[in-house]
Amino acid sequence: MSSSLEDVGAVFESLGDLEKDFAQVELDALRNKEYSLKPLYTKRKALLDRVPDFWPTVFGNGPEEVQQFLSPDDLALISCIKSFTVDRHQIESATKGEPRSLRFTFEFAENEFIEDKQLVKEFEYKPREDGPGSLVSKPIPIKWKNKKKDFTHGLLDGAVELHSAEEALKLKNGKEQVELVDREALWQHEKLRDKMVKLDESDEHEPSFFNWFGFRGAVNTAVPKKPADNGANGADDEDDDEEVDQMLEVEIFPAGEEVAIVLAEELWTDAMDYFMSAQDDFPGADELDMDDEEEDEEDAPELVTAEEARPNKRQRKN
Repeated sequence: MSSSLEDVGAVFESLGDLEKDFAQVELDALRNKEYSLKPLYTKRKALLDRVPDFWPTVFGNGPEEVQQFLSPDDLALISCIKSFTVDRHQIESATKGEPRSLRFTFEFAENEFIEDKQLVKEFEYKPREDGPGSLVSKPIPIKWKNKKKDFTHGLLDGAVELHSAEEALKLKNGKEQVELVDREALWQHEKLRDKMVKLDESDEHEPSFFNWFGFRGAVNTAVPKKPADNGANGADDEDDDEEVDQMLEVEIFPAGEEVAIVLAEELWTDAMDYFMSAQDDFPGADELDMDDEEEDEEDAPELVTAEEARPNKRQRKN
């Protein structure tokens, strides 16, 4: 019996190694694919930039995972997007570079809300030995023309201030990580947390999509290790969960990674589908003979809408 269990254990260990090989093949295929697509996307961008209101239409008719975060105020600025690009910026060649890291570039026409003509936010894929990796990012400031135009109600500025304070703390201490207790002791941390609580309790406040520019992800914060509790694993798990909550309590856009993946894998790649599905009419529709259409109704093939024709969304890659 013991020998049999050992054999099964060895089998599962080999299967685990094999899964890593499968994942590596998929990663290599993704890198090669995205590297090959890059010049095509460059050509597509040049053409799409010539279509009036293309990207505002795509964002307004895009995936639900994005639309659900767009407030009425946000739509006014979204309508000013004249170009949008997603770039797998860490790919160096068909065989080298991290294909899961992402860079988003928004270009805006002159507007009454922000001074920025361009906003660039990068996400870096961070692998983990004990589970799937994740995307991390740095808060990107937006220069609002005045405080009344700030759709984030100061949250984005607060996230930027906290990040800058942590970077200064790293330099001061000569460490790569900020201790959790040191992070919580920063006045910028307390200020942002209080601001989030105040806005959350306000019935008039509506979260903004532009909070997404403040997303950070798995904060590189060191949590002090605790001594073993002689088997009380349940208590340890609860403490770990509480520490994670403490690190994320000043995350102003918790769904930042999910939105980034949807923007890259759905809205960007299927932009033409989203744009066409928003059109009520198509060229030449007014020239159709409606009487003839009614006569041939029984023989007419069933039309497929743009929504139905849209291919199934690809699986997101962790």
